[in-house]
Amino acid sequence: MLLLLVTLKSISRVVRVVAPLILSVLVVIALLVASGHTMTILHLVGLLLIVAVGSNYALFFDRRTVETDAVDRTTMIASLAIANLATVLGFGVLSFSSVPVLKALGTTVAPGAFAALLFSALMAETALRKSEHGSKP
Repeated sequence: MLLLLVTLKSISRVVRVVAPLILSVLVVIALLVASGHTMTILHLVGLLLIVAVGSNYALFFDRRTVETDAVDRTTMIASLAIANLATVLGFGVLSFSSVPVLKALGTTVAPGAFAALLFSALMAETALRKSEHGSKP
């Protein structure tokens, strides 16, 4: 987080990047516990993958709030949606595996990657709306 703070030069931007990751991990843990899964070290590895994948989404969306080129934003959002779809489908298939390692990774990463994209987009949209309202006379 210190590296993010040095790089992004703003506590609010760091929060916008880190909050979706924390929320995604918490949502996945809640879903797993609510559905009766026993958490294992393999689920922890999956949670780490959520943070790794989700940090990319969050950083791209943070970039969107700083840069204002509409064409770049549209391309970026389409790219993120396709990447997320591939991630969710790839890990989603693993969640149906009878191999415990694959099943644990699939049931953890698939919903977590989707949640990370969703929360990152919501945080960025909120930031954009606040900046638009703040810039009006």
